[in-house]
Amino acid sequence: MGNALSKISMIAEAFFAGFYVSITRGLFIPMLAYSGYPVRDISLVLVPTAIGGILVSSIVYRDPRLFESRFKRVIISSHVLERLMWFSLPFLLLSPPILSLAYMLANVSAALTSILIGAAVYSMFSGDEVIEVSIHRSAASSLSSLLGSLVMTYVSAAYTAPSSYYLLYFTALLVGLSGSMLLMMTPIPRSISEPRSSVVEEVKIRSGTALIILSLMFAGSNMLGIAWSPLLKELGAPVYITVALTITGNIGGILGSYVWRGYKAYITAMLLNSLLTAAIPFIAVPTYHIAVSFLTSLTFLGVNLLGMHVFSEVNDRIGRIRASAYLVSSNYIGLLAASLISTFLQSPSQNLILAGSIKMLSTLIALITIQEAAIVPAKRAYEISKIIYSTSLLGYSFTLQASRELLKTFISALALTALLLVLYILYRVALTLIGV
Repeated sequence: MGNALSKISMIAEAFFAGFYVSITRGLFIPMLAYSGYPVRDISLVLVPTAIGGILVSSIVYRDPRLFESRFKRVIISSHVLERLMWFSLPFLLLSPPILSLAYMLANVSAALTSILIGAAVYSMFSGDEVIEVSIHRSAASSLSSLLGSLVMTYVSAAYTAPSSYYLLYFTALLVGLSGSMLLMMTPIPRSISEPRSSVVEEVKIRSGTALIILSLMFAGSNMLGIAWSPLLKELGAPVYITVALTITGNIGGILGSYVWRGYKAYITAMLLNSLLTAAIPFIAVPTYHIAVSFLTSLTFLGVNLLGMHVFSEVNDRIGRIRASAYLVSSNYIGLLAASLISTFLQSPSQNLILAGSIKMLSTLIALITIQEAAIVPAKRAYEISKIIYSTSLLGYSFTLQASRELLKTFISALALTALLLVLYILYRVALTLIGV
């Protein structure tokens, strides 16, 4: 009975989170695009966010003991902080540097929340129960995201910006905090203990290869998210068409949670998703994009399930927090790659074609490294995985170090900008006081 209640609680939390996420994330890029931000500026807003997410995931992975003794307390604190930070974003549209910082902090807290929620699922359930709960959480999240998208579409059509942005983000805040209250009553362990033994090479290689596959897919997905709204704007589509993509996307997400089963199905979904992404810039009728959104979401669920399946198999050997950190970091590595690439590609069509190509590369890697579905013998698939893992480890280390330096530079530049702004205000006040 207690285990059943725990499942219901975690699924219900995903339901509340889905509504809140569908509005705060789903509206953010269209909000920037229709506020006059070009693709390059949208990408620059996202770069510090990706760096912050990677660093948080790295810190959690390297020293999960920081969170073991106060596990539940940290989850709830991060859960609440994340929702408050996202609420602030529409009020900062006129100041891109501050918006970028706030967006980074919102995503840093979101990254930590996602890691710890994932670790909580691994801690509360085992084996097939993890997959079962994850599937139901995904479906519940997609269902509530659909409701959130309907609300978002109606408010966007009925109210003008920025009033519609304020109303939607406030509604999302209230629903999101309802999930936080539910989480307080959920029997999540107050503390957990992670394994201290070293991880065997086979597990490292399997986890690392999965991280590469997921990171590439998320890079393509984030490039799609960055470029799709500007493309529709070029096609002359009204803003409610852009928002309506989320509605059909969430319907696809609900169905996709139950369509894909097993590694072969996951990779089939990845292949279809890659082809759909590359086809988007060639679809000239805006309303057709609504149907494409359904199909891309339906197939992208296979990617999420592949990641969850791999790390549910290895979490007892690498630790629940670390397994969850792997999953979350792949999203932020993908976001960083997408942001940097989109900074140099000004054309939405070019972004989308490249996004499809990156996803296809991820699918190819999955086809030759995931032993359960590889098109090569299992032994050969392991050897290829080992080569790819060893090569990518150097790249990840460089990315992590570069992320630290870029984040320091960004914060220093922001502090200098704030100081100059304060000095300018004081200068203007002084001139006013002396009557000049």
